[in-house]
Amino acid sequence: MNKPNFCLEVWGTDYNKIKDTCILAEKLGYDGFFYGESLADIDMDCWTVLSSLSAVTTKVKLGPVITYLFPQYRSIVLLAKQAVTLQEISNGRLEFRTGAGATLQWALQWWHPYGIEYPNNAERVCILDEGILLLHRLWKSRDGNNEPSVHFTGNYFKLNGASLKRPCKTIPITIAAKKRRTMRIAAKYADVWESSYITPEQFASLNKTFEDIRSEQSNDSNNNSSTENKTIKKSIELDVIIADSDSDLEYKKKIFAMERGPGVAHQILKHGLVGKPSKIAERLKEYTDAGVNQFLLAFQNPFDSRALESFTDVLSTMR
Repeated sequence: MNKPNFCLEVWGTDYNKIKDTCILAEKLGYDGFFYGESLADIDMDCWTVLSSLSAVTTKVKLGPVITYLFPQYRSIVLLAKQAVTLQEISNGRLEFRTGAGATLQWALQWWHPYGIEYPNNAERVCILDEGILLLHRLWKSRDGNNEPSVHFTGNYFKLNGASLKRPCKTIPITIAAKKRRTMRIAAKYADVWESSYITPEQFASLNKTFEDIRSEQSNDSNNNSSTENKTIKKSIELDVIIADSDSDLEYKKKIFAMERGPGVAHQILKHGLVGKPSKIAERLKEYTDAGVNQFLLAFQNPFDSRALESFTDVLSTMR
């Protein structure tokens, strides 16, 4: 895994802009295009949009920025079947992305209006652990006589002999995790482990912790990890503000500060990819030296085609 992957994080409700940006991303050589999932009016239905995008692209990976396993929100079997279907119609380009979700104080606003009780931190971690286990089992089940089916009774999910058609290709799982408990789940099940909004130095420290956890699990005789001997890709989510001139860069910074507030803007300037292409290339090298080999990029304006094109100057230096 010497060359890093570069993927886009996109949100919004203008489908034509989303579609055109996805097509452009593939043309420019981005490796992935991930769309937000939310019940709020900041997004359309994620899986419907992804299915449509699979018909107008041929190479770029597709998936949700993060999809939720909460049983109050959606049946785990329905989600498993949605993933299998998208993997089929996209010819194996799905990257299934999930995690335990944001903290209660941040996420409550997105769930409460829809009558969904947002679980506390400990519950969300347990839901993630059970949910990923079930997805693994469902994606290995088979329809037909004498084929295995899934029986499961846990704290949050129950299945009484469910089975699905196996995906045409193995579905890679990305798990976002920064705390030790969720990193244990990622080390056990993930194909891609992802962190977010931290400096290269912080990532290097977190990556060491992650590798220590993997080592502990591999030495555990009771460990049944399906990824024990796999190479797990290391990904990071970062905001991007890029411009070709100093004046354009300052203008974008001001717009970003007005949109997000000065506190958030300060953190982005500290932790994000901000600058002209040459400066961003230097920053990316710091991340790759720290162990990152995939970048999830949230551009200030996800539909700014000029910014996406400018970033390809950076891509050429990293490959």
